[in-house]
Amino acid sequence: MATNTSICGICSLRQITQTSYHWCPQCEEALCNECRDHHKLLKVTRSHELIPISDYKSIPSFITDLQQSCTYHDEQYQQYCVDHALAICFKCITDHRTCHVTTLEKVINNVKTSEQFLDLESRLGDLLQNIDQIKKNRNSNVTKIEETKTRLVKEIRQKRAEINKRLDNLEKQIIKDLDEKADQNCKSIQKVLSAVKEKEIIISKCQANFQKMKQYASDLQTFLVMNEIEVKVYENEQYLQSLKEANSLVQLDLAWKVDSVLEHISNSLKNFGSIEMRTQTSSLEFIRSKNKQAQLQVVSMKKTIDDVKLILQMKITTDGKIVRGCCMSKEGDLLFTDHCEKKSRTVFESDNKHDKLKYKIKGFDVTMVDEKTVAITSGESRMKDGIDIIDIKNQRKIKFIELPGRTYGITRDHDSLYVCVEGRGIYKINILDGTTARVISCNLPICSYVSVFSDKIYYTNYQYSSVVCCDKNGSRVWMLEKNRQM
Repeated sequence: MATNTSICGICSLRQITQTSYHWCPQCEEALCNECRDHHKLLKVTRSHELIPISDYKSIPSFITDLQQSCTYHDEQYQQYCVDHALAICFKCITDHRTCHVTTLEKVINNVKTSEQFLDLESRLGDLLQNIDQIKKNRNSNVTKIEETKTRLVKEIRQKRAEINKRLDNLEKQIIKDLDEKADQNCKSIQKVLSAVKEKEIIISKCQANFQKMKQYASDLQTFLVMNEIEVKVYENEQYLQSLKEANSLVQLDLAWKVDSVLEHISNSLKNFGSIEMRTQTSSLEFIRSKNKQAQLQVVSMKKTIDDVKLILQMKITTDGKIVRGCCMSKEGDLLFTDHCEKKSRTVFESDNKHDKLKYKIKGFDVTMVDEKTVAITSGESRMKDGIDIIDIKNQRKIKFIELPGRTYGITRDHDSLYVCVEGRGIYKINILDGTTARVISCNLPICSYVSVFSDKIYYTNYQYSSVVCCDKNGSRVWMLEKNRQM
């Protein structure tokens, strides 16, 4: 992307400042009117379709900032590796000799009319319609509760008129009960509405960006960003579905159950009745134009473990004795722990320097918590058992989270840390409030590792040479042992 799109890139190279009025997506260059004319006449560029510079500037930055050339060889992407779902340049082909490689032009051809693109556009619209349905449904439910509340108050007071003054206190109690439960229902609904409105803002913005991408982004830009948008769409689809599955959209109602003694007014009368909160199964049906996600033909090939191919990018030599843990930051910094010595080191990929951190800690495994914070398990430390939260920017310990056993493998998933605790199992730590809970109970040996993908938890057990897969409720899905699967 050009650093200054307000001036002509060609004229700037000639030390001339000219205002740009056009943008060439293929050349990624801003052009003035004169250079536009030359651009249309040159044989190699006459087929390029220019757009007004104002239209280009309206494209969201996450699209215009996309890398459209190879970061290793600084050449334009020309090929596409189907096996790795990766755009590559001609020089990269040597690393993909055994892969299924096709031309990038074939992959992105008619991308904006592809099944996947049209499906994404449809799903964005469906999400907004479903959010609108929920808003209307919840607001209608609030109105109905208020109407029911008014009607029940009238019935209660009519009944109260038939009873003597000694029931005054009972009337106040039942009205208070009614108010509290009506308010409880309304707050529950408002909570859902508040969350849904936030999602609506996000999806509306996403849809607006999508439309701009559809109109102005190049095919390559569109292709490269579609998967990112699809992840957001999928997350929000799952969120809406989770509302229904969690009974957050059930119809809330109120009812007054009249005490039988009230009909015969006697000294044994102890209460005025009770207020019940009723629920009805939600009749909402989410709109979904297509139940099955469409995929581009070139990337829809079914893959197995045999299709996974590793490409060596680089080797890092450390002076560590027993390197047990490793993770990478968003900036590309590689962090690892040396379990043998009381220290952790950070290796920066950009210059391959070893930066020894000033604090001393015997760590086993490490994972990123956020951009400047890591969590390190204590391993076989003779001090306390648990997790150190370290600020790697300022090189200082923030806090220590104590756990009931020696800690080994650790990973992060959204706002939670999952850690292996010897003899106990897998523990989940909430990053926001620091609360801990055991999600998988098992007799874990030392040196176990854990990973989380989608809605599954995977952990290792070196004693049995096994990998175990569980859901997030702790129920085992499968276990893979050496030479056999269960």
